Amino acid sequence: MCTRTNKDSLLAVLVIVSACFSADVDVNNLLVNPSFEEGGKGWNVWGGGVGAVARSGKAGLSIRNDEVKWSGADQVIALPEGAANVFVSGWIKTDSVVRGVEAWENARISIEFRDELGKLVGGYPPVAGQAVGTTGWTHFKRDYMVPGPARTVVLQCALGNAVGAAHFDDIALAIKNRKGELLGAGRLTGVTDEGEWYALPAKPGATGSHYVDWSGLLDAPAGKHGFLTVKNGGLFFEDGTPARFWGTNLVAMDCFAPDAKIDSAVARLAKMGCNMLRLHHMDAPWTTPNIFGNAKGTRGFSKESMRQLDYLISRCKERGIYIFLDFLVHRDFTEADGVENRPPDLGGKQVGFFSKKIIELQKEYNENLLNHVNQFTGAAYKDEPAIAASELINESTIFSAFSGDILTPRYREELEGLWEEWLKKGSKLTESDSTRASANKNLATFGLDWKDDRPRLKLKSPDGDVRESIRFLSELETNYFHDMRDRLRKAGCRYPLAGSNMPLPLLAMLKDNAELDIVCSNDYWDHPQVWKLGGDWDRILEAPFHNRSQLKNPKASVVQNKSYYRVDGKPFIITEWNHCYPNEYVLEGVPLIAAYGALQGWSGILQFDFNLHALGVDRILNYKLSVQPEDVAQWVMAAPLFLRGDVSAAPGLVVESISEAQYLGIPNYSETLEANYHLPFVTKVAKTFDGKPRGDVGQYSKYFDRDSNAIRSETGELMVNGKTGYMRIDAPRVQGASGFIGGALFDFPMFKCEVSNAHASIFIVSADGLDLISSKRFYIVATGPAKMKGQAYDPTRTQLENAGAGEVLTQAVNGKLTVKKAGGKKMQIFPLDIDGKRGKALSTKKSKGTLGILDLSRGRTLVYEAVVK
Repeated sequence: MCTRTNKDSLLAVLVIVSACFSADVDVNNLLVNPSFEEGGKGWNVWGGGVGAVARSGKAGLSIRNDEVKWSGADQVIALPEGAANVFVSGWIKTDSVVRGVEAWENARISIEFRDELGKLVGGYPPVAGQAVGTTGWTHFKRDYMVPGPARTVVLQCALGNAVGAAHFDDIALAIKNRKGELLGAGRLTGVTDEGEWYALPAKPGATGSHYVDWSGLLDAPAGKHGFLTVKNGGLFFEDGTPARFWGTNLVAMDCFAPDAKIDSAVARLAKMGCNMLRLHHMDAPWTTPNIFGNAKGTRGFSKESMRQLDYLISRCKERGIYIFLDFLVHRDFTEADGVENRPPDLGGKQVGFFSKKIIELQKEYNENLLNHVNQFTGAAYKDEPAIAASELINESTIFSAFSGDILTPRYREELEGLWEEWLKKGSKLTESDSTRASANKNLATFGLDWKDDRPRLKLKSPDGDVRESIRFLSELETNYFHDMRDRLRKAGCRYPLAGSNMPLPLLAMLKDNAELDIVCSNDYWDHPQVWKLGGDWDRILEAPFHNRSQLKNPKASVVQNKSYYRVDGKPFIITEWNHCYPNEYVLEGVPLIAAYGALQGWSGILQFDFNLHALGVDRILNYKLSVQPEDVAQWVMAAPLFLRGDVSAAPGLVVESISEAQYLGIPNYSETLEANYHLPFVTKVAKTFDGKPRGDVGQYSKYFDRDSNAIRSETGELMVNGKTGYMRIDAPRVQGASGFIGGALFDFPMFKCEVSNAHASIFIVSADGLDLISSKRFYIVATGPAKMKGQAYDPTRTQLENAGAGEVLTQAVNGKLTVKKAGGKKMQIFPLDIDGKRGKALSTKKSKGTLGILDLSRGRTLVYEAVVK
């Protein structure tokens, strides 16, 4: 029985507990700038900003959504040793907030716990506080138990998929151990905190930075076998020679560089083993010069820019480097072009597929470019077999932009007009479809529901016929591809065409793109989250990132992600990819994508991007191949691996059939590869839209050990271990391992090694094309992490506290590499500098049954050349 006295006592206890809670949180608040009095300092802000609406002081976080989207700010705190409970409190004020479709889509203060891989642990906890409608300043608080594997806690203030205005202030977070004692924030450690480091030799003005010369892999001059063609789902030249491309991107102003810089870059690329160069962002208004000479309008080319572009293409042709020529990328359609209403984003995102005026301008640009005669080769671009392929429109689809639907009223009106015309025709509708469309004539508007970086299509508008709206938009997108292709063919274009490389896993979009010759896609592992800095690309080195290992996350890796986009019977090219700095595990990227791209039989892999800077001289940047030590070094093993076919393509194939209900519905996504994420690491995978699946998923389960997350390829040449986080290659001409290999012995037919570095990469690749067992010359690639001098991570290792400057540092690889008996009796090993010059031969120890034992710590290089006599 509960008396009034008992109730009063209980109430008093609750008041005391509440007061203690608030006092603890306020006194030991671990958040930086919790009341926003220092602007956005300490917060990652997207879609909102610091304003004058405040509960205390002069500032607070204010978010206004005029459309349904997720906007907010967050901070990440490293959990200290012994963390048991997290306490959160804060204040919310709302103005006309309308809840989204789901109950949690409102103004909210929430947290998430993440493990060492950045994965969510413990599910999504209840929010600390939430509000809808119009409310005054309201205080919320909550305490949470810390899940065992958690390493960080993410606190977020957001207006999530709701419209209206929300204000946040005086946010607090405290941590206690099991004894109830307050703890400070933790500080995570990582692979770049350990080991011995040395400065990469800086050679200002150097034209090398290639370590070895793989130009012999290139079949110069480009175009000698005729135009590139598509046959039986693969790429072949006109004379029947099969084609495969390993390359990179040249971007913006670098496409129009002075002759001397072009000569240097092309020579370096050829020696690195690059046989395809994609010319990208030539039309961007933010680069000087651009293809228009930065003129007011964009309907004429600059003579100066075209002269340099001609020179670049001619030099690439001489060295055997094919050109992937982009059409529409970031062009700014303006009044000077006769466009009264500018598209909502550069490059005609979304509108480029249906707006009559924008399509006319695209056709004009494409034809003018193809008809341009190269003053160095004497051939029009349309008659140049060194140009291998083109993409019509970069990273775009009619369904949605990355941030959801972005159509402005003027373009929405134009699209609605086309919808009305389409409904009147009704030629594609069955009787039941026509009845349904007549009952609901509204065109649906779509957005994206981002789930673990894999967005699904969602309905953004309050109504509209989803099925018919997708069918209509898909038809417009397909018609655009057909119309542009036919116009280009009529103009004399003979090489293969791709639609768009938009990296959204929308099935309708993929089906539309499969109408053209080649399917393309892009992917970035751990792209810096510039959108959390208001889209300020000048501050990209300050942007937050996840800092996850691909090899510990095979289910989310670039290999798994890109396998989703392969369409049966179509060549597949990755036009952009990177494992982005300052992620600490950059060295995983190149071997992983080269090996498994070969296993999948992909037709091309182009890393983003190559600038005209020198390795060791210029600072490391987020996705610049040319200044990233780990990547440049590992191209030594990756270029021959992919171009020579050192890793075999899988003999098997699993083809998933996508139904009409899937590609005409929501979420417009297939979970087959998620449920069977091991498949791309075992055998070839693809999709089809013809209703004819092939292959048995079950037969490949024997290659997957779920307990250790170890996956073997069916060829027996590759293995990835997702639990430990490493991969290994055991093929006749290339052998080695990459990832978390420290402290373990790796034994291969050609060599064995053991290193103390926690994270490193060791490969041997044949230099003379013979199998390693009989090779007389091979390269040893021994790579540790790289960083800038003075570089420092924040306590959560998800942002740079200091980007560093000056010297480029690389971690010395400490360990022994034993070369077994091969096709000779003696061996010399030479360290190679970044210009490919040999240093003095290193002494090696010999033991019975070996050619020598190399102490890797003595070389102070990432690449060695071994000569067997």
